[in-house]
Amino acid sequence: MSPRKPEQTIKQQIIQKRQELDECFDSFSSTKRTRNLYWLRRQIAVEEPKVLCPVNKKDLDDTSMANIAVAYDYIITNVNKEITFEEIRNIHYILCKDTYIDGYNFRTAAARMQISVDSIPYHAPDSSMIEYNLRQIVYNLNHSKRDVFTRAYDIHYELIMLQPFDDFNKRTARLIMNWVLLQNGYRPIAFNKREDKKGYIDAICDRANGDKRAYTEYMAKCQLRTQKSILKHLRDSRIL
Repeated sequence: MSPRKPEQTIKQQIIQKRQELDECFDSFSSTKRTRNLYWLRRQIAVEEPKVLCPVNKKDLDDTSMANIAVAYDYIITNVNKEITFEEIRNIHYILCKDTYIDGYNFRTAAARMQISVDSIPYHAPDSSMIEYNLRQIVYNLNHSKRDVFTRAYDIHYELIMLQPFDDFNKRTARLIMNWVLLQNGYRPIAFNKREDKKGYIDAICDRANGDKRAYTEYMAKCQLRTQKSILKHLRDSRIL
């Protein structure tokens, strides 16, 4: 009896799916590729906020979702642009255009998240520390020798825990994470499944309480799931 082939790790599966996606995009027509890009754009700009937003779906305004699409288009168009302190603020500005949120500018008030660390409600760093901490986050991103998954997942978590802006911090963090992935040849992650509403926050809480492995596994599973969805959408689509 031949030895059983060891199961691939999630990271190995993500790398394999990237190769499959590259082959599909190279072989499929431009019409199919364009349709797929618009499908993914909708998942991130429309379906994801419906899942993750704490308010009822009916309370989600069209403007803020349209802004996510514009910000997504920005990172797609500027995929190779260096992610800087100013670029993060610019993404937030795009997300906040024509909304009640003061885009680009840092918060000046205290910020408490709806998570607890060691059973104590988490308070983000004082507003006086935002600029320094954000510059440090950007420096670490651009100078780290760690793999792309670690860098992408880390900046997502660090931006959320810093809470640099009055609102839309998680949206900003997800876009920056996806920008890092795109720069390294991977497709964005879409948190567009019903179970993500709880799973996403639980993963952030896990890491805040010292379980980085649980957080990383959740993010990786969502990334792999998105890749599989993109492949299925590409292969199932029909040109009429």
